[in-house]
Amino acid sequence: MKKLATNVDEQIAKLESRGMTIGDKDKAKECLLDIGYFRLGFYWFPFEKSYPRKVNRTHDFKDGTCFDYAIRLYYFDFDLRNILLKYINRIEINFRTKLIYHASNRYKQDPFWYQDSKYVNKAFLEDDVMEKAMKDASKEDIIVQDMKAHKRSISPAWKAMEFFSFGATISLYNNLKEGPLKCEISNLYGMPSPNNFLSYIDTMRKLRNYCAHGKVLFDKNLPEAISNGPLGYLGNSKTQLFGAYRVLEYLLGQISQNRVQDMKHEVKALFDKMPDDIVKQIILQNSGFQLSML
Repeated sequence: MKKLATNVDEQIAKLESRGMTIGDKDKAKECLLDIGYFRLGFYWFPFEKSYPRKVNRTHDFKDGTCFDYAIRLYYFDFDLRNILLKYINRIEINFRTKLIYHASNRYKQDPFWYQDSKYVNKAFLEDDVMEKAMKDASKEDIIVQDMKAHKRSISPAWKAMEFFSFGATISLYNNLKEGPLKCEISNLYGMPSPNNFLSYIDTMRKLRNYCAHGKVLFDKNLPEAISNGPLGYLGNSKTQLFGAYRVLEYLLGQISQNRVQDMKHEVKALFDKMPDDIVKQIILQNSGFQLSML
């Protein structure tokens, strides 16, 4: 059956018919028009009787479900994304800086090493990821000026790579031909194995994308399990949000222990301001967060 758009009054009526209690209807309408019915659906899904089943859902709510539950869960997610994104950005910039510095000094005679198949796998240099990275960088004013001033088609690594995405930077690292250079960089983060380091840093890329693009966070399952690095075997957390958080904490700690303490304080404060009720239980069950470790 074809589904048709509904107005906010119809949305309110639908939620009530499924067993949701809506106290302040004007406030509920404001939230629906601000956030959207479909997006909020991710946050009232845990309160459905058929949860966590995604096929043949009844959409009926458990007894006592309030509209406010979904709103509180939504804003917890919103606040947590903003906290984590701030610290992931610190890791992203630090990693890019270290890669540029160590590779550029290792290949001191070639400022354009990142485009040379002598140092980087040729297949990657011809890949869409690198093509897009170069295209995006070449649009930046400072790069345009640099190429024009020096009459060349590309800029030195320390200029162009500043505008590479996190994903492109990680892929470039992964495609370095020289193993010792990859080890040199991974060792800066206390990780002798470049493969384990790649698992950790790529987990940060995924988490960064979830946060930056407003994805649902509290029940996020990672598409790939986190490898056994310095944190050891993470158990169920290896595919949960808490596992990704622990990797973030570890990598951030290799840069600044003060920032780790700041982040833990902010995340703990976010949990502390929540009452111990069904909303908090759902967050802890789905995310795998262990408050004793904050």
